[in-house]
Amino acid sequence: MLRKVFAVVLMSVSAPALAQSAEEQLQRKLAMIKTFSASFEQQVTDAQNKLLQQGKGELMIKQPARFRFETTEPEPNLFIGDGATLWFYNEPLEQLTIYDAQNEVNRTPFVLLTSTKAELWQQYDVTLQGEKFVIRSKAADSPVKQLTLSFSGSALSKMQVLDMNQQLSEFNFTLVQLNITLDDSLFRFEPPEHTDIDDQRQR
Repeated sequence: MLRKVFAVVLMSVSAPALAQSAEEQLQRKLAMIKTFSASFEQQVTDAQNKLLQQGKGELMIKQPARFRFETTEPEPNLFIGDGATLWFYNEPLEQLTIYDAQNEVNRTPFVLLTSTKAELWQQYDVTLQGEKFVIRSKAADSPVKQLTLSFSGSALSKMQVLDMNQQLSEFNFTLVQLNITLDDSLFRFEPPEHTDIDDQRQR
């Protein structure tokens, strides 16, 4: 009986501490990554674990708040953010959609990859499951319900994204380079001539 009581007390005391410890550990790991560049292979499955899509591409991240996500398969697309603006360019259709970064990225746990702002971290719960960091949004309307990050040493090696439709996107990173020089021009986009532009910032 005494053992059961002790176990209950220990769980009730340690659970918040573990959650806080996981958040601090993740913040320390991310703080060491000033820039990140890698190739990735992606697969998307539905709630029944049925394969919906496979793809390949490259991801670049630069602190603060800049990223470049480029798919090469199954078709070329480009998603770029510089902290203020997001550009999504569909190359085959020659269509560009522009978004306000504050309104879009800050609504997903991806923001934690490039931000140390306490008010943003407070919007998410971070737990450590084995060697995986699991980030869950506290907001019911978040388009991303869960983000899972796995590291190999200091480098991000795998990312899993569970969306509101219960579709799981898994990214496995290879050819990882940390803290190399990445020019700021990589995180801005100038549309080619004759591009069809939909500027959502003006709505």
